[in-house]
Amino acid sequence: MFSKYSSLLSLFVLPVLSSDIVAELGSRLSPAAFITTNISSAPRWSEYHAPQAGYIVHVAEESDVAETVKYCNQNNRTFLAQSGGHGWANTFSMNGKEVIINMRGLNSVQLSDNKTSVRIGGGVINEEIIQVAYENGVQVLNGGCNCVGVLGATLGGGVSRFMNLYGLPADNLISASVVTSTGSVVTASSIENSDLLWALRGAGANFGIVTSAVMNAYPAANNGTVWAGSLIFTGDKLEGFIAAMGALNLTEDMTVHWGFSHALPNNGPAITAEIFFMRGDVKAAREAYQSLYALDPVSDTTRVLQYNHLNDDTIELCEDGGRKPAWHVGLKKLDYPTFQQIWDRWVEFVARTGIDTTILVETYSGYVTQSITSEHASYAHRDINFYAWSLSFWDDESLDGVVEEYGEEVRSLWRSSSGFEQSRAYLNFAHGDEPLEEIYGESLPRLKELKKKWDPEAKFNQFFPIV
Repeated sequence: MFSKYSSLLSLFVLPVLSSDIVAELGSRLSPAAFITTNISSAPRWSEYHAPQAGYIVHVAEESDVAETVKYCNQNNRTFLAQSGGHGWANTFSMNGKEVIINMRGLNSVQLSDNKTSVRIGGGVINEEIIQVAYENGVQVLNGGCNCVGVLGATLGGGVSRFMNLYGLPADNLISASVVTSTGSVVTASSIENSDLLWALRGAGANFGIVTSAVMNAYPAANNGTVWAGSLIFTGDKLEGFIAAMGALNLTEDMTVHWGFSHALPNNGPAITAEIFFMRGDVKAAREAYQSLYALDPVSDTTRVLQYNHLNDDTIELCEDGGRKPAWHVGLKKLDYPTFQQIWDRWVEFVARTGIDTTILVETYSGYVTQSITSEHASYAHRDINFYAWSLSFWDDESLDGVVEEYGEEVRSLWRSSSGFEQSRAYLNFAHGDEPLEEIYGESLPRLKELKKKWDPEAKFNQFFPIV
């Protein structure tokens, strides 16, 4: 139904390649697949501690992925699959001879005849699945940036706006076609290899390369419309805002993405709240967020829009390149003194360094997500109420230490006041230096056992590796 990613061969001037990879791997690939040393042909969203590959294999069929894995095993080359290329963790350990498998050629989207499920190719990005779903009157779980790979995010859990209604994207993973560490292709479902399916639902990067997956699809709510927009507050409202957010009775229709940004005139520091109401009219939405409106926002851009335009405001975040790591902590509660300290530190840091930096906190209704048990999925931290992260954007590598010191300080403040005895971090937001217990929680022991079964030689070892 959806396949506009034709051969990239005409887009790149292919450099001279090592004869062994051309002869040994090139001849095993499908006609539309190709190999290049042009690393920019598969860019990373963040260049901070990005994987350093020597070769990019642009795959066109599932067999290309399997053959590439077999070749890498035979030639002792580390490999990494990517679609959107947004993983920003510092866990990558690749050097110049390694191989990135670019999945973007596998970008088909096929709805079932009854429109209750959808098969998604391993290279599909959010923009593609959103448009197909919208045109067919359904909703499929996806993220808040159009350029992020759907299945890459899903395999880490996939925190997103519509999880209030349907659970995490990982919870909605019905089955997957998986290239294993040996290059064989298996199906993971509730009937076949159910243990692998469980592992994929939250720790998938450690267990295989998903070339396609079947996920649930739902009838589009509210005729495909959503009420959404931003409220902006001055910094003196911080205490009242934190109190309001902490007491807000989030229903399954409500999501708030809020934080600190320079959104006032002349780039003045502000509190910005992106608020969403999934079903219902404008009156019901405004009543649901009355406690925020009572704080007298200086700007209100809320409006009714078609849900395929929900990500329009984040399009500028899709630019590849630069340095963009995050420091993240999952919070049980909000602590005003901590956020006041972070506000003061953030204002000072940006004023002193000029480095573009923001504080983000994603807030969801946890009723549906928390009702799903650990037997269903390996995603562990369903008791997180607030996903807090600090994100900076810069280009000069010499400034890494300056930003790292700031990011680690903010993270430490959150950890000390999170409300949890043991720190929690959502894998897709985490920095990369967290203990595995902080990432995988109570699922870690079982994941370690399954790692011995499905990847005993730890071939999948680049993204929060389970060792």
